Amino acid sequence: KLLRLPLPLAGDVVCPYLIMFSLFGSGTSEEAKEKTRETGAEAKGKDKKVHSRYHPDFEFKDGEGYIGFLNEKQEAAMKSLDAKLKRTNLEPPPSPEERGQTLCRFLRARKFDVEKAYTMLKEDIEWRKEKGVEALKNKSEKEVLQCDPALLRHYLPIWHQGVDKQNNPVVYKKFGNFEIWKVTKETTLENLVDYHLWQMEHYMDLIHENTKRYGHLVETLTMVIDAKDWRLSLFTNESTKFLYRISKVDSNHFPERLGRLIVVNAPYVLSVAWKVIRGWLDPKTQQKIRIVRGPEEYEPVLKEIIEEGELCDEYGGKAKCTYTPAGLPGEKESS
Repeated sequence: KLLRLPLPLAGDVVCPYLIMFSLFGSGTSEEAKEKTRETGAEAKGKDKKVHSRYHPDFEFKDGEGYIGFLNEKQEAAMKSLDAKLKRTNLEPPPSPEERGQTLCRFLRARKFDVEKAYTMLKEDIEWRKEKGVEALKNKSEKEVLQCDPALLRHYLPIWHQGVDKQNNPVVYKKFGNFEIWKVTKETTLENLVDYHLWQMEHYMDLIHENTKRYGHLVETLTMVIDAKDWRLSLFTNESTKFLYRISKVDSNHFPERLGRLIVVNAPYVLSVAWKVIRGWLDPKTQQKIRIVRGPEEYEPVLKEIIEEGELCDEYGGKAKCTYTPAGLPGEKESS
């Protein structure tokens, strides 16, 4: 019965599930130089393709639509989209990302339908101007949240730490203690959505910085969602609205930004439901998402994606966790 409900009403499924689809895929720096990866390609074998501008372990299939490896129809679609933007005097916001990559991201998100990709990109450009995204990005955490950031760090810890094996930034989020009604006593739902947008904009900077640092294109984020202690009482109308709002921000304005998403410490009901849910998704999306339970399940999965030296020690790695649990504002630390 649970799975017959609309997704925003699907109990234990909603928290990690909406987040799966709220997050992202592709972007890169204009200054990145193309590097050949012949050795890496040979190591992968003849049945797999390796894009010469990406990490040697980055695999793709014909027709997926990555810049520098488009088929004739995709090349034509990109040129058509570019021409239409110029005819209508629309310009994507300034970004270190190559223009062609931006166009490819929006085209991939709309299966290379030029009209749909144009509409999506047009709406994104207009929304960013209306929203004042650049000005928002330059604000401090406190200015965006309009409350003490320690409050949110206490109820919804989020931090960036290290990179995965393909040098994508890794972001950790803990949702097990997100009592949103306590947070919105001090701020508003709108401010929380703006804060999520603020974080995403800064994560894009990490992506572009890693492209420069590692000498190959880095386009996505790897997300680790910790669902430990998540319970049905956290599933409120307000939390559903928040998750829905941030999912819309990410799907409409950060297309193709999700590289991998691993939900760890998943409640039993979610791990069971995932076996059904994954059948509704296309194979490419299925490959991006893993739902696993305790350490015996999640540690091998995380270590397959993230080197031990980069993986947070809280999740079985050797990197000292950079996140410090925050007490509530005004709360004295226990000695």
